[in-house]
Amino acid sequence: MFGSDNQAPAHPRVLEAMLAANSGRCGSYGDDPWTVRALDLLYEVFETRDLDAYFVGTGGAANGLALSALCPPWAAIMAHPHAHVLEDEGNGPEFFTSGSRLVALGSTGLLVQPEEIEAAAARHSPDFVHGLQPRAVTLTNLSESGQAYSPDHLRAISAVCAKQGWVLHVDGARFANAVAGTGASASDLSWRAGVDALSFGLTKNGAVAAEILILFGKARTKAAAYLRKRAGQLFSKHRYLAAQAVAMLEDGLWLNLAGHANQMARDLGAGFERIGASLAAHVHGNEVFVRLDASNVAELQSEGISFYPWATLGLDTYRFVASWQTTAQDVELVAKVLAD
Repeated sequence: MFGSDNQAPAHPRVLEAMLAANSGRCGSYGDDPWTVRALDLLYEVFETRDLDAYFVGTGGAANGLALSALCPPWAAIMAHPHAHVLEDEGNGPEFFTSGSRLVALGSTGLLVQPEEIEAAAARHSPDFVHGLQPRAVTLTNLSESGQAYSPDHLRAISAVCAKQGWVLHVDGARFANAVAGTGASASDLSWRAGVDALSFGLTKNGAVAAEILILFGKARTKAAAYLRKRAGQLFSKHRYLAAQAVAMLEDGLWLNLAGHANQMARDLGAGFERIGASLAAHVHGNEVFVRLDASNVAELQSEGISFYPWATLGLDTYRFVASWQTTAQDVELVAKVLAD
């Protein structure tokens, strides 16, 4: 029930859009009207045409391709110690980049701080041929602990990156939840804040399998097109990826679904606090991290309520994730089980 937003089904409008696209013949590999429409919608959402968008099937592919397009094989990529690219992608970025090394920043908090990047830059001199040569910083928004980077926070980090000549990538598997939670625009949480590349995730938010690698401004490079093909992520029947994006982006469905999931998470967090459980992190999006004792855990599991232990925030900490399909009744069930 609260194990992951990946466990929720696709939204009906996404399936309807794919079925509507499943008629007649059209061009392949992105030469189709659905891809044209999806690109137009992306220009609207991000308020710029100074971007390139590459549709792929998984978030891992979007992250790996973004970093491979921006970093040479001898480079280093700096990330939070618990970043998804470091802990949960099976060395995928190293595979896609043909050797760029992922390096954990000295972060001790829930979000990467500008001074931590400055400290990393001081440790790695570009004149020292024997050492690491950082070329990128990758952030996750929402972060691995459900925290949102604000536009100001991103601008401060991008300023440090620009000073060093590094690029800034954002893993946006839950980018919709970050936008809905902060109230900032998609553009303010991306290129206007100095983000060079964004992995724009739709799958966790109601798509079947649709992620978009977006390169902004000076980061636009044709290398991304060749790398996507080389990686086997240029789908021949591209219309089905694009149709999902069209369904999600039209009429703001992506934000409505994320906003609902965020509200369910806020309600769940408030319910935990009412029974005296403490939250391990603020609820900024659709994830709740709560400290529970063993008896609470057993009670919830006995009712078939799924959730994950989250040891990075403490051995007694558990993650609950709301989705577009989460209902008020789901939230109330958790409160009822713990109150009884």
